[in-house]
Amino acid sequence: MLPLATRTAACLTRVRIAPSLLQVLLAVALLSTAVPTRALEATLEVTPAGELFPALELSQAGVDTGSGLLRVRLAGVSPPQRVRVRIDTPGLVEPTVIETVVDGTQVLRPRLDWDISALRALSTTRTQTLEASIERPGQPPLVRRAKVRVHPLDEALYFVRDGDARIDLGFMFAAWVDPQSPVVDDLLALARRIDPGLPTQASDAAARRRQARAVWLALERRGLRYADDGAGISQGPVIYSQRVRLLADTWDERVANCLDGSVLIASALERLGIRTMLVLVPGHAFVGFYTDDGTRHAEFLETTLLGRRLRERAGDAVDRDAVAAAGFDAALAAGRTRYRRAEARLDGRHRPNYAVIDISIARSYGIMPLAVDRSAPAGPVMAPAAPPFAHD
Repeated sequence: MLPLATRTAACLTRVRIAPSLLQVLLAVALLSTAVPTRALEATLEVTPAGELFPALELSQAGVDTGSGLLRVRLAGVSPPQRVRVRIDTPGLVEPTVIETVVDGTQVLRPRLDWDISALRALSTTRTQTLEASIERPGQPPLVRRAKVRVHPLDEALYFVRDGDARIDLGFMFAAWVDPQSPVVDDLLALARRIDPGLPTQASDAAARRRQARAVWLALERRGLRYADDGAGISQGPVIYSQRVRLLADTWDERVANCLDGSVLIASALERLGIRTMLVLVPGHAFVGFYTDDGTRHAEFLETTLLGRRLRERAGDAVDRDAVAAAGFDAALAAGRTRYRRAEARLDGRHRPNYAVIDISIARSYGIMPLAVDRSAPAGPVMAPAAPPFAHD
């Protein structure tokens, strides 16, 4: 479940941010004074406090520079000089190299080329050395090193306190929603066996509820069950992070906390063309989906009910799909209740404690699926900010 975070500095849902949500946030939050001009100086900066989250960069599709949480600050370059900066640390496909002309002070934001296979094998945070080598014509290399902690792919950084800076990264949860994952292929194939007439695309509320119901029943037939496994990893005072299982892990292990189940359902519904959202409240998350093209009406599913009805009837001679369908109806009712209770605080002014993460808006900010279990990237989903909506 989600740990309780702290207040945020801005309502992000009302502003279109380009080219990268992270870059704009960090440009505002991490401004610092320039270093006085003198002989070349180089500083290696890792925010927050030496922590590296590869998922931040892997989710930033089409962005040449990094997230901004890793910076190389060069100062005292006069007259202008060409420099070559080489960044290396274990777990990269190859070192990152930046060649540029520096005049005075410049901050470089390298994008690291992470090795997905190596990261998939990383199950816990690993401490290692990150090295930056700055080369200039006719000069010996200037080397800077820093100890960093590399976090696994299933850890989502969603809030940072860095001095007076408050950085809300809640939209990053959309990176774990992957409509093109092979897991979604398997899930929808199972859903179509349960409901052979399942529409591929749906424009009305009843058809969209039918699609969501088929996805729910497929998860029930798969044997997926809710488990409160205490997924909050870090609860401050500097970083706030949450474990989010990769879709393949949820599918294989058949276990999901509230957020795991929500991102899996959102992935399947996004694949079906339904605009989805993750709703975050203190200590909990649930999934929502719009039932109309105008995004004025929505339904919500309480994913903690996954598998509950079948567990309660274990050993009974029952129609398992009928029991699962009753569980879906209960999840809809519970989701509506959850949303009504939180609605007054889901206005953008109470982030990150209360937030609606509209997946389409996150995509328009440049946050793409992590896509760690497939080779082809998902197509972009661009959408304007949604108006207020009502539950059906």
